[in-house]
Amino acid sequence: MPHASPRMAVQQVRVIRQMNDHGAMTVETVETNATRHVVEYASPTLRRTLAALPVGATVPLVLEPLGTRANVWRATRLTAEPSASPSAGSPTPLVD
Repeated sequence: MPHASPRMAVQQVRVIRQMNDHGAMTVETVETNATRHVVEYASPTLRRTLAALPVGATVPLVLEPLGTRANVWRATRLTAEPSASPSAGSPTPLVD
C-alpha cells in the first residue's frame, strides 16, 4: 500500500482568506503556522466545499505542492466536517 509523503499528509488548516473569484484561497497550517496558497482542487465538489468555508474555519485537508519553487498548492482531499460547522459523531469524508 503506498504511503503519502509528509508533504501530502492530512493537516489541520485554518482559512485565512476565503476563495476569490479566481479560485485561490489562503490557508495556514494549525501546527506550524505555515501559509499555503491553494489554487487547484482535485474535484469541483471539493472546490465548492472549500469555497463555502468562512474565514477562521479549521479543516483537516490533504494538500500537495504544485511545482518546486512557488508556494502554491493543490487540495486533494478534505477528510472531515469543518470546525465552523460542529457535528455529532465521528468524522466522515466530505468528498472523494
